[in-house]
Amino acid sequence: MTLIADDEGRIACRELFPPHASFEAIKESDGKVTLIRLRGDEREPRIVKPVLRNGLLVLPIEGGVLDTEALDREIREDREKENARLLG
Repeated sequence: MTLIADDEGRIACRELFPPHASFEAIKESDGKVTLIRLRGDEREPRIVKPVLRNGLLVLPIEGGVLDTEALDREIREDREKENARLLG
């Protein structure tokens, strides 16, 4: 498949580059360009209905208390997975 960039340097191909997908571009010394998709569709986004509190719409917290340790752990695990995938 041959792709041609437009006047703005953009390449479009819905088969290879779905809308809103993120890629890392690596330019090799021999002129090759490698694209690595950064995020896959690992899990479906959860739909949450906002609630009205003190006149503001806020997202509900399960159990009423934010577990900062669990949130920190989940963020670190996601970062470690992404780093391991990118670094090999």
